[in-house]
Amino acid sequence: MEVVIPAKRDKGGRRFGFARFDRVSDVRKFEYELDNIIIGREKLSVNLSRFQRPGDNNRIADRREVRKGSRGISRTMDNKSRRISRTMDNKSRSKSRISRNHTIPSREVKDGSYARAVRRGGSTRQGDDQQRVVFSYEAEKNDMFRLQKCFIGEVIHLGMSYNIQSAFHRQGYFGVKVTPLGARLTLLDGQEEGEVQALMDEAKDWLKQWFTEIRPWSPKEIDRDRYVWLRVYGIPTHAWNDIFFEQVSKPWGSFINVDDATMKKLTMDVARILI
Repeated sequence: MEVVIPAKRDKGGRRFGFARFDRVSDVRKFEYELDNIIIGREKLSVNLSRFQRPGDNNRIADRREVRKGSRGISRTMDNKSRRISRTMDNKSRSKSRISRNHTIPSREVKDGSYARAVRRGGSTRQGDDQQRVVFSYEAEKNDMFRLQKCFIGEVIHLGMSYNIQSAFHRQGYFGVKVTPLGARLTLLDGQEEGEVQALMDEAKDWLKQWFTEIRPWSPKEIDRDRYVWLRVYGIPTHAWNDIFFEQVSKPWGSFINVDDATMKKLTMDVARILI
């Protein structure tokens, strides 16, 4: 019924299109069938849209129902707001009684704020004792069992982690799932046990063009590098080039590229720079 292809791209440089279909009885089955289509060496990736727009014929009827229901809702909300205000008054009175009986030391107010505790590693000083706030989490056994069979791949250039999965599909390796952990690290997960190790043995030279190192997964593997889009205003027209963009982005990170509008100079009021 309708196809829309926005000009914007995602963090990995990929472009998404939105299609609206008619006369679909089973949406999930239809999504599964589309997701398994392979055109040449390219595989379609299909997901249901999070926001579904109602049909043109139903919009007027929906607006009328909203107008009718809003009158009854406003009356109900008025009654609820009165009850809530009374409850809040009772709570405020009880808090005022508590505040009269308890006084907070000035040291706690000055040094015990949340921001200061975070900057000092979660420690707050109360008198002569120090209490450290520690957050612990026990992972699920199934997740740990699955991740212990995975590998971590460190890419050669920043940003390559978002394009490697499509390169694997073009080469015919559909048994390995490549999940970006950031701009530098990827998680290599085989559909069957030992599939990643077999790929490392058979296609070792091919993997070298993507990864500097492939190592077993460990809980300490965290990617510290992030992609950020910068908007820069007021750039002179004679400085509208990659050399200037690279210099102006040095204080915050490494220059990668610009978006299509900036590169083609469609508008020169603001530049969008990816670092």
